[in-house]
Amino acid sequence: MAEVTADMVKSLREKTGARLMDCQKALKECQGRSEDAVAWLRKKNLAAGAKAAEKSAEEGMVGVKAEGGALAAVELTSNTDFVTKNDEFRKLLDQLAALALQAKVGSADDLSRQNLGGRSVADAVKELAGKIGENIAIKRVVYVEGAFGYYLHSDYKQFAAVELTGAKGDQAQAIGKDLSMHVVFAKPTALSRDEVDQVLAAKEMEIAQERLKNDPKNSMKPPGILAKIAQGHIDKFYAQIVLPDQPYYRESAKSVAQYLKEQGGDISVKRFVHIKVGA
Repeated sequence: MAEVTADMVKSLREKTGARLMDCQKALKECQGRSEDAVAWLRKKNLAAGAKAAEKSAEEGMVGVKAEGGALAAVELTSNTDFVTKNDEFRKLLDQLAALALQAKVGSADDLSRQNLGGRSVADAVKELAGKIGENIAIKRVVYVEGAFGYYLHSDYKQFAAVELTGAKGDQAQAIGKDLSMHVVFAKPTALSRDEVDQVLAAKEMEIAQERLKNDPKNSMKPPGILAKIAQGHIDKFYAQIVLPDQPYYRESAKSVAQYLKEQGGDISVKRFVHIKVGA
């Protein structure tokens, strides 16, 4: 068996970032062959990464890359917020966002199948998970192109992008960014009333009608008036979750739809996406 020297261990550690004891063991297992030792450590980290995947991962960061009228955002999760300060975690997140943009992929599964540094993205993520000892995973991937704007919060834990029709260039970027900030603030879940669960909407109407029936001040009013009051209740319900119906976050007296109308032309939201780490 070839002698494993301190310099060999140091070199392997600098190359892989693994612990000294693991580097020494890898070299001994591989009779001092550095490249085989790298592969041995990768396999070890993959196994450790699989074990770490059993832990809950509700922390993490969002990485964003935008270029040439397109954008990719990647949510990379971890067990603890401490890991998000790790240089290797941040480097991997940056690489994943760049790769998603280059490959034009918009799902975690598609990104995981891409090649990164001679192995799959899935293996690269598992290796880092094993090395750090946390459950690191790609949770969500977003790809947008065309007329859009976006916003990434300063803590890298919330991201939104809004794609528009009827706007382009700098105007689309400005309006899209503004509405992306609104999305992060107001957290809409639907783009139109048709997208809202109609069973849930019907339940809200039932609640409104029941309240009116049991309210002495309203129960004796004409049916037409009661219907308008109930409709007002439903309008408020939609205004909580439907983007165009929501009060605009900068001026609550106007809706998002009114804000868009004021921008001129026939501008509307084609699509919006929102990522909140851990949610």
